[in-house]
Amino acid sequence: MPVKIFLLGLPGSGKSTVARYITTFVRDRGCFATRINDYQILHKMFRDDIDGKKFRPTAHDGFDIIDLSVFNTSLQEVERTACHLISSAKKKEVILIEFARNDYCEAFKLFSRDFLQDSYFLFLDADIETCKRRISERVANPITDDDYFVSEYIFDAYYCKDNRHYMCSDLKTDYGIDDQNVKIINNADPQQDSARMIDQFVGFILKHEFNILDSAEALKVHAEVL
Repeated sequence: MPVKIFLLGLPGSGKSTVARYITTFVRDRGCFATRINDYQILHKMFRDDIDGKKFRPTAHDGFDIIDLSVFNTSLQEVERTACHLISSAKKKEVILIEFARNDYCEAFKLFSRDFLQDSYFLFLDADIETCKRRISERVANPITDDDYFVSEYIFDAYYCKDNRHYMCSDLKTDYGIDDQNVKIINNADPQQDSARMIDQFVGFILKHEFNILDSAEALKVHAEVL
């Protein structure tokens, strides 16, 4: 059975960077990884919106969302895409589901309860000014396909809610999710060793779901057997 990991946080909080990091991490340990980024779904919807009723173009080949209902539509497509992948997934596969929302409490209501209950959640906490600065830097010097533009308008009009408390507490209560399945990382603090925390979290997931041990644990088990 594949494993679902939700990667959550504001635009510019580091979700795509972490998704690429986790992809390499799990592949190095013999697993498969597939990413679902709802930005790609929204971008297709933007291209299809030829009358400009729901989107409008911005600088850097970006777009603003003017009909906020498309956020809901895209998440419904995320679950459909994930379920299709699950039905044909390899034995040891990790599905990374990446999206930013103003209110994750409302966003998760769009998913089926069963879909959420056996998932893992990594929330990258970062303040808005840090996120805006990162977006400005990445569009000035794009390196990957994930270096897309997000406007000041959408930050001011939409991304205004602090989701940390919900992710720390209420998400687990609402869906009966174990504490160990949710990780919060302050990804705006340069002093915090985010990579180590991600390694520990994903390493725990691989051990719990696929019985894959990290190198230190594997050596310990080997020594005990001998």
